[in-house]
Amino acid sequence: MSTDIFKVTEHTAPASHIREYPGSTARSQEEALSLHVKQYTPLDQDHITSSDAITVIAAHACGYPKELYEPLWDEVYRRLKHNGVHIRSIWIADAPNMGMSGVLNEDKISLDYSWIDSARDLLLMINHFRDQMPRPLVGIGHSFGGNILANLALMHPRLFTTLVFLDPTIYPRPVSRGVGIDPPGAVNYTLWRPDIWPNRKAAASAHAKAWRHWDRRCFDLMVKYGFRDLPTALYPTIPAGANRSEPPVTLTTTKYQEVAGLYRSNFSARASGGIDRSVHPDMDPIYANRIVYRPEPRNTFSKIHHLRPPVLWILGAKTFLGIDNLREAIKVCGVGVGGSGGTSHGQVKEVILPERGHLFPFEDVNQTAGYCAAWLVQEIGKYRESELVWNKKRSSMTQRDHLVYGDDWFEAIQMPKTLQRKAKL
Repeated sequence: MSTDIFKVTEHTAPASHIREYPGSTARSQEEALSLHVKQYTPLDQDHITSSDAITVIAAHACGYPKELYEPLWDEVYRRLKHNGVHIRSIWIADAPNMGMSGVLNEDKISLDYSWIDSARDLLLMINHFRDQMPRPLVGIGHSFGGNILANLALMHPRLFTTLVFLDPTIYPRPVSRGVGIDPPGAVNYTLWRPDIWPNRKAAASAHAKAWRHWDRRCFDLMVKYGFRDLPTALYPTIPAGANRSEPPVTLTTTKYQEVAGLYRSNFSARASGGIDRSVHPDMDPIYANRIVYRPEPRNTFSKIHHLRPPVLWILGAKTFLGIDNLREAIKVCGVGVGGSGGTSHGQVKEVILPERGHLFPFEDVNQTAGYCAAWLVQEIGKYRESELVWNKKRSSMTQRDHLVYGDDWFEAIQMPKTLQRKAKL
């Protein structure tokens, strides 16, 4: 369990200002939202002397509590320690409308959510806790969490030493939307699912089949953190006859906020007036006639060639996102101006987990941790080498060297002729 390995510290941090969509907040657009953050610090950190102990910034999947990744952190920690790489802290925040962040903000949030806001939120969080987050920073993101970290790295290319994407939602072609003639998908089951159960045990029993392939640790954490006792803002009254010692429960992330994370509405798509750019400024032409859409996967795909950090992509062979769809993104990741160089330079790598779907971090914790740790060991080894070279170069500089350019600048940049004449007088 994480508490045997980590000291777990809870924080509340501000979310970014202004939000991407005016409908993100319930009342004022200046409403200040908060993030619920957990920091996992190894209990043996007192023995860490390495200045290159890593700071992990993690991002969860849509609708899933941040605590579900605790078994993954345990296993990654063990493997890294065995290979001489230390963790300084792992930081993860619920999106502002999900998990405990959603509870903090439930009287402030509305039903329009942008993934890009979460990238900005994490940048603000990192600056907020900067004293506890020395380099190197590495990012691990699952599903839309991978997309969020990609956008954070595109905003700040040198922030992360490396990234690990776990089945990230970055692709060129839309996946099935579950509307019209499409077969039912996540959004159908989310919007129409029951969301009140007589007690926590009943909620666990109701989901036992859906989560039957999960690691037992993840299942137990979902039962603990994925549900909350009534009353809530959504359900302010407890049903008559309920057992108050084992009260009814609902979803911690409401099903409506999970749908808001999956899609935005575009119900005017088939109207004579067409797209309303005041509320759909990010509309891609490929989505223009669709009644629901999500701009970030394709938008991020269009920029992924500029991604600078080295990236390991771990994919489930049976992911609903489509392996070929994701491989289109892997193919171009980092190959553009300012990028890492991509697969041809060994900066981008793909791993496929056979027989696994989109939720493999909860199903095959050990294998996921093994690939994460092996990649981090490799990349931190490169980081150590580059730091030695840089520090050796900088240590030879005097204080004046930091104030005045050296002779190479004056040799490269010619003096204007007017100044040459003045120098002769």
